[in-house]
Amino acid sequence: MSRLVVAAVAVPVLAGGLGDQPAGPRERGPVPWRRAVTTHGPVLPIWSCGGCDLPWPCPTRRRELRAEYADAPVSLALYLGGYLVQAAEDMPWAPAGALHRRFIGWTRQPAEVQQRSTATVPAEPDREARQQPG
Repeated sequence: MSRLVVAAVAVPVLAGGLGDQPAGPRERGPVPWRRAVTTHGPVLPIWSCGGCDLPWPCPTRRRELRAEYADAPVSLALYLGGYLVQAAEDMPWAPAGALHRRFIGWTRQPAEVQQRSTATVPAEPDREARQQPG
């Protein structure tokens, strides 16, 4: 008879559900990743931002989440994955790829790239213009 042995590892859980509050027992003293309640929470079932009326998570909430989960990017992705599942249920007409980019895709980009990507970027010159000698 073979046995399966699984090592138990303590993993901090930062997301406590849809209330944007960390899970687990309260600790005494300041907790560096704990932030004040934000006004940029999701308005369900349309998934717009309650603070600025942009699609949630809006740029402001993304910055807040990036700062809150700075040392735990996997926890951030798992946290937003829960929202992704609920949004997919609320908006069955939305393409899965668009929802993935909206909720999780931005977490893998560095903050600088994300901020630049919201600006208008000039079009890349066409192939013929690049190959012509100057």
